[in-house]
Amino acid sequence: MNFTCADCPSKACEDHLFEKMPNEKACVTKKVDPELFKGLYDEEDLRIANSAAKVESRGYCRWTRVEETMAFAHNMGYKKIGLGFCTGFSREAETFAKILRANGFEVEAACCKCGSISKEFIGIKQEQFVHPENEMEIMCNPAGQAEYLSEQGCDMNVVLGLCVGHDTLFMRHSKVPVTVLTGKDRALAHNPVGALYLADSYLKRVYTFIEDTFGKEEE
Repeated sequence: MNFTCADCPSKACEDHLFEKMPNEKACVTKKVDPELFKGLYDEEDLRIANSAAKVESRGYCRWTRVEETMAFAHNMGYKKIGLGFCTGFSREAETFAKILRANGFEVEAACCKCGSISKEFIGIKQEQFVHPENEMEIMCNPAGQAEYLSEQGCDMNVVLGLCVGHDTLFMRHSKVPVTVLTGKDRALAHNPVGALYLADSYLKRVYTFIEDTFGKEEE
């Protein structure tokens, strides 16, 4: 097995106590010159990192993610917030927009079905529809969401409940910084990490999901 940060029980990099390190050869902090990491941050990156650290300091374990998002935007001087949301999160998007406006932000939003483009455009056949009894089904349009929000002059975009893959496209096409308010997980009441907490008990199936779902690949 390739030893990675995910497998390290010490997180020695966090407290700088490298004697606790169980596998020094695999440690990212030891393998890569910190000066190289520092060189990755341009002026805007440093401003974002500074703002994020201040939010972490003031709201640690007290502020909700909604509050942290607003605090970060405020620190950055962002005035107009774009919401890229799933239609299944319409109520949540409406509430979040109200909260943002109440706190002095301007809001623009684009739902995932904007453009009303048929799934035929991406090669999905009727039998592959979520509801195959329908003759037509509208595709999610994350690239369109991101482009529209860019055209509206948003300073920052917030992902609200976009599907896996659709969120990838949204972030890929967004021309401004993006943060995620919540991910979608219909099976776990939109608490994706619930699958991690239950992986060794009620959801052991996650360990064999690919083979069970798609079959064992031939060698």
